[in-house]
Amino acid sequence: MKTIAIVGLGKWGKNHVRNIVRLQSEGFCDKVVICDADKKRLESIGNVNNIPNENRYDDLDKLLKTEELAGAVLAIPTAIHKKIALQVLDHCDILCEKPLAPTVEDCQEISQKAKKLNRIIQVGHLERYNPVVVTLRTFLEEESTEDKIMHITGRRVGPGPMKLDSKDLDPNYFGCGHDFMVHDIDVVNGLLGKIPKKVTATACYIEGFPYEVELFAIFEYEGFKGQNTNPILFDCRATWRAYPNLKRRKLIVQTTKDVMTLDFILQSIIMEKGLAQHSLSKTFSDYLGAYRATEVTNHYLAAGKDQEPLYLQDKDFLSCIDTRKKPLVSDLEGTDAVKCIIAAIEAAKTGKAVEIK
Repeated sequence: MKTIAIVGLGKWGKNHVRNIVRLQSEGFCDKVVICDADKKRLESIGNVNNIPNENRYDDLDKLLKTEELAGAVLAIPTAIHKKIALQVLDHCDILCEKPLAPTVEDCQEISQKAKKLNRIIQVGHLERYNPVVVTLRTFLEEESTEDKIMHITGRRVGPGPMKLDSKDLDPNYFGCGHDFMVHDIDVVNGLLGKIPKKVTATACYIEGFPYEVELFAIFEYEGFKGQNTNPILFDCRATWRAYPNLKRRKLIVQTTKDVMTLDFILQSIIMEKGLAQHSLSKTFSDYLGAYRATEVTNHYLAAGKDQEPLYLQDKDFLSCIDTRKKPLVSDLEGTDAVKCIIAAIEAAKTGKAVEIK
């Protein structure tokens, strides 16, 4: 019997429950068990998803002792990722929400145990599974422009896990670098097939909270073959300084001949190819007429439950358990993303460029 556990039923864990229960109905696993120390939350999520009472646990030790697990989804605070991951790896493969751990050393310790026990680790960088990212990669490959990427811009704006003026701050949370920017750096690492060489950055803080609430970084990647002297720059801004109804998740890729603007939320790509004219104009209206793209194409992906990135990610995890294939985002890629974020935070604190190795 293939039993999957979801540990942690908070804001994101409840979505994992919804998708794993759906995957169970589709035959990808046989049994779903859930775990959370908050008994009210456990009851609520269990009832909504029709989880039998005997498959609900408010104690992780009891769950691990009782159930024979094939895999577990860890949707828990970043601060306890290492502790819980090391514990659960003794029993099964894991899908650990991003970031894999707060520090590179913690990530490496998790990886070492997984390797020793021949366990699979998948890290919850769900944007890799976003159909719009897959489509962007296809466009780059079809147009043979991947080796001509000049610059990438990332913008991830949204409210943080607490009110920015709150005195009741959750000690389990880290800053917007671990929470937000880690998504975009992982996507770009995947698109370019490498990690950056160095980073410069700046950050904003608020009184009473030890971590950054805004982080702006410029990552420098080595150019592709034949362009080693021309680095590819990725400037990325992640911020919690926004009201709850303000969210922005965009990536802009500029190649030598076009600009592709990707919207993670709307799952759309706008492609702009050059100018219709490039000449001096006598009047302002002539200038506006000349300054237009030869081609602007809007690509809106079909919406639907099969396009949900989290569903696609969880489905891949269950497949990896069966086939033992390497996940799209394994602990190696997860560690690389953390490495980049740690370097950006250090660069912001020191005011100096930091090398990434």
